[in-house]
Amino acid sequence: MAEQVVSRVGYSLHKAQEKKGRLPYAIAKREKDVDTLYIEADGAMVPLLFGNGREYKENKLGIVFNNKDIHHCHHKDGTPFCEIYRKKMVSSLAEGVEPFKKMLYAAAVEKGVHRASQVIFLSDGASWLGKCKEEYFPDAIQILDWYHAVEHLWVTAHTLFGEANTEKCREWVTPLEELLWEGRVDEVIKKLTEMALSSRRKQQTALFELRGYYVSNKANMNYAYYRENGWYIGSCAIESANKYVVAQRLKLSGMQWKTHTADAMIWARCKYFENEWDFFWNTMEPAEYLNQPVQIREAA
Repeated sequence: MAEQVVSRVGYSLHKAQEKKGRLPYAIAKREKDVDTLYIEADGAMVPLLFGNGREYKENKLGIVFNNKDIHHCHHKDGTPFCEIYRKKMVSSLAEGVEPFKKMLYAAAVEKGVHRASQVIFLSDGASWLGKCKEEYFPDAIQILDWYHAVEHLWVTAHTLFGEANTEKCREWVTPLEELLWEGRVDEVIKKLTEMALSSRRKQQTALFELRGYYVSNKANMNYAYYRENGWYIGSCAIESANKYVVAQRLKLSGMQWKTHTADAMIWARCKYFENEWDFFWNTMEPAEYLNQPVQIREAA
């Protein structure tokens, strides 16, 4: 019974957001007086039953929130952290990019994208996310997630010096990281070019790959400017959402899911973690969610 309720509720939530994605300008309830709107998206793999075995398919997850949703808190030891309330989340499992982009845009419309003073699009630099930003949020400032930018430094350092040589890796990464922090990406690219040209062929490949990554994303790496304006430069919200929405429920040891069941579970968890579960459950019409037939589909 519980599985049937989750499947029908999740399925109905998905279909409702798809409808909004097809008719975003018909959305009546839109937030006002928005200063800064953040849009983040990423993918995570989900184990699905496919044919006679298990196959991993990507679930695309998006999160939209504005400055009014951010609450600054402290742990018992005084360490600061942020919680995000009233966020909007959307998901698309094994369906491709197009349905997801439309639902993400609809969520942004609800959260006040057209009234926001500034829209920030945070991503890991994936090309499909760049295309999504240009198509649906052309006036937004796109920021390459700071942690991905630094992670690429460490990956290259490990290739050059070995993962066990922590001290040498840190010695190489630190000055370049400091330049990135100050938004001096051109200097980093210049240094990487010089290093590559003076290195052995085996090392050149790693250095040129890192250089190419920064060249492709340098327009979105002015971290000093972003920090001066008080904007977030890390896509921690979507990274953690992939863990508590997807991984902690759908990727436990030995799990494998039917596509429609996994999709419904993700949508139900999205609604729960939007921090409006009680309101949703108390105001929903049971017949609207529980009496609809669930469309069975297999992974593409």
